[in-house]
Amino acid sequence: MKTTSSEKVRHLVLQGTRGETLPDALVAAFREEGVARMWLRGGGVISDVVLRTLGEAPGSPDVLRRIAGPVQLLLLEGSLGILPDAPLALRAVLGRETDRGLDTLAGEIVTARIVTFEAVATALDGAAAVHGDAGEPSALREEVSPAPPRAELPSPVAPATTWSDAIAASNNAPAPPRPVRRHTDDLDTVFPEAGDLVDHFAFGRCEVLKSDGDRLHLRVGKDGRIREIALEMLRVQPLPDEGDKRRFRLDRKL
Repeated sequence: MKTTSSEKVRHLVLQGTRGETLPDALVAAFREEGVARMWLRGGGVISDVVLRTLGEAPGSPDVLRRIAGPVQLLLLEGSLGILPDAPLALRAVLGRETDRGLDTLAGEIVTARIVTFEAVATALDGAAAVHGDAGEPSALREEVSPAPPRAELPSPVAPATTWSDAIAASNNAPAPPRPVRRHTDDLDTVFPEAGDLVDHFAFGRCEVLKSDGDRLHLRVGKDGRIREIALEMLRVQPLPDEGDKRRFRLDRKL
């Protein structure tokens, strides 16, 4: 059991600005305030989240999950410098309303864009040492730095400032795992893939040219135009296969 003692603490109230990114905005704020050790709790609304979660099997690599669009930041807890050489870690519980009810996710935020954000941080200015298992003190690091990337995971996509940048970044990003070919009631619901057919409520019959799990690129059958749509705004319903192609119905969510 490792312990930390502090003779002096102070509390910081943090308010994020729309468009700022986590954890970069927090790192900059703590550096400006001279905070090297702290504990944080907050909440709000964030978007374009990259979330690191545990692998399915014990000892398996962590998983990066990308979540498009805004989500509720139900709970955020973070720490910095509590243990030697410990980077800023942001552990979060996220939620969003769907036609199946409230979906929740938990994990460590790698990056996210702020919509609204408020937090309170307790700075441990008087913490002089951390005692290890053998009782020997070791100095806590004195500067704030962002979390280093993990070797076994792909680097997160840098937040884009325009829609064209976002599309270019999406095209260059590592392809996410394909969804399982079954219909469930969780966030892993099966989505159309490249080569599938969809009956869109407005465009009619379309062919799927590209799918990343959150967005589809469609070729509209009646005029051949290419359309890009967000699946989070649609209800996906499997239909009987047409030959060797899968079919789906895309309706507007009420």
